Amino acid sequence: MSERLAAEVPSASQADGRLSILEPALWQRLQTAVTLAEAAQAWLTLQVRMLPAASGGCVLAPRDLAPLAVAGAGPEGLLHEAAATALRENRPVVHETEDGPSRAAIALPLLADGAAFAVAAFAVETRDRDELRGAIRQVQWGAAWLVAKQGEAIGRRDRQGLARSRAALDLLAGVLEQSRFRGACMAAVTDLAITFSCQRVAIGFMRRGVARVAGISHSAQFGREMNLVRRLGACMNEAVDQRSLILFPPPPGEVFVTTAHADLARLQHDGRVLTVPLLVDDRFVGAVTLERPGDQPFLSETVELIAATCAAIGPVLEEKRQNDRWLAVKAADSAAGLVRRIVGPNRTGLKLGLAALVAAVAALSLIQADYRVTADARVEGLVRRSVVASYDGYLKAAQVRAGDTVRKGDLLATLEDRDLALERLRWVTERQQRTYEYDKALATRQPATINVVKSQIDQADAQIRLIDEQLARAKFTAPFDGLIVSGDLSQAIGGAISRGQVLFEIAPLDAYRVVLSVDERLIADLREGQTGQMLASSLPDQPQALTIQTITPVAEARNGRNLFRVEGRITDGSTRLRPGMEGIAKVDVDRRLLAWVWARPVVDWARLALWHWWP
Repeated sequence: MSERLAAEVPSASQADGRLSILEPALWQRLQTAVTLAEAAQAWLTLQVRMLPAASGGCVLAPRDLAPLAVAGAGPEGLLHEAAATALRENRPVVHETEDGPSRAAIALPLLADGAAFAVAAFAVETRDRDELRGAIRQVQWGAAWLVAKQGEAIGRRDRQGLARSRAALDLLAGVLEQSRFRGACMAAVTDLAITFSCQRVAIGFMRRGVARVAGISHSAQFGREMNLVRRLGACMNEAVDQRSLILFPPPPGEVFVTTAHADLARLQHDGRVLTVPLLVDDRFVGAVTLERPGDQPFLSETVELIAATCAAIGPVLEEKRQNDRWLAVKAADSAAGLVRRIVGPNRTGLKLGLAALVAAVAALSLIQADYRVTADARVEGLVRRSVVASYDGYLKAAQVRAGDTVRKGDLLATLEDRDLALERLRWVTERQQRTYEYDKALATRQPATINVVKSQIDQADAQIRLIDEQLARAKFTAPFDGLIVSGDLSQAIGGAISRGQVLFEIAPLDAYRVVLSVDERLIADLREGQTGQMLASSLPDQPQALTIQTITPVAEARNGRNLFRVEGRITDGSTRLRPGMEGIAKVDVDRRLLAWVWARPVVDWARLALWHWWP
């Protein structure tokens, strides 16, 4: 095994002999290469000369196998096939020709951070396994140069991105520190001039389709009629009109109109001019123009950094410009923008909504509707008769209770009458005795006795009539056809009844009134004789016509509102109505515009509030 390793690894004398023939220029080029293609070309030339049997090679891009570097001569098809296999399998591979000369191809992917950034392939004039393994190992050792160069390129791009972000953030911070638009513009152009070593920087914003210069670096005051200001505005208009960044002198291959930029460059003795338009919310709001001397051109990296910085500060400056305008100007601008959206294309939803709003306003202003006062309502009987106990006694029986329907003369309840019957019997016996004494005195002709006995007989008759009247009142009957609305004595049989106690309340079945609880804000609209309708909660399908009869001028506080009691008469009573039903009543007042009907609560509230706060 030690002999095999010795065969695979070249001896020190052999390596020194090979290194002595390497060209120092290739090593210098490899070390100073900036791009991956330059480094790959120098590295590939060195690798082909270091591999003993190598006749050529190539370094290919991983996506489309485009050549980054080519050295020597070799079978192009075999190298591409080996490179594709190495990329697909992500490992070093060896491809041999099936016939022809003793030739093979080795290929291995070049990885950075676990991803292939290139693939190297070499044509070798041998098929010996040991020599092929040694060649692969040599390429793996040498691949560290390209990996390092790729890392340097990635780090360089990262540093450029960080520098771009830092510059943009620094400029953005300077703009944000200013509270007013003019100060922010001056801070922006001054920082841009210092950061990018510009001779002059100007910024302008579009107004009525023309760019107006808002700030020039190192210039606190400038007039609009200055020749320089007009040329700067022309450059900004040129960039905004073409919707693109404009660099003068233009790079090869770019075709833009640069008349204004050429004019400004001649004014500065063939200087360099760059104008970057400011894009905010899909519209160009202004532009920034930067100037340099003729011997300091704008590099592509600088142009990208300036464009990124302007993209960052553009929305901030536009917002400050919008906020610094007068209130009347803001209102006019908003109105003009709304008109443009309405009359312009698209915005179908806005146009339909506006048309619906106009139609609604027209309808409210032209169409009249019934103005009605709405209030809570309660059904009561037109007459409410009370059945009252005429004397103290005890309840004997109760035939009805609340909710029962009765006819005139129906027995409602009776009181205990045994004591009255015994009392009547006593007075009847007393009268008979006095009658006998009267007859005896009359027969013996005793005038004095006759008068006394006659008075006692009259007293007995009076007592009998009184007891008969009390016995008649012991039975309570219905005074008319109606409904028992209150009174339930079924649980008080045998209980004491006091004189004057209300036993039952009866309401008629064919005559009702409605009691409305009207808010104090609406009571002034009601008059006696007005008509309306009442809808009971239990009969929502049967509106009842009513007529206002009485308006009580006394308010009652209920649930935080002042309510007036208004009584109305049901004109056509329904047989299904019952006293105690509740619902909603609407009283017709007159016909008024819909706008007045719906806006009246708000108008009344506003009047009260104005009256309350007006000094």
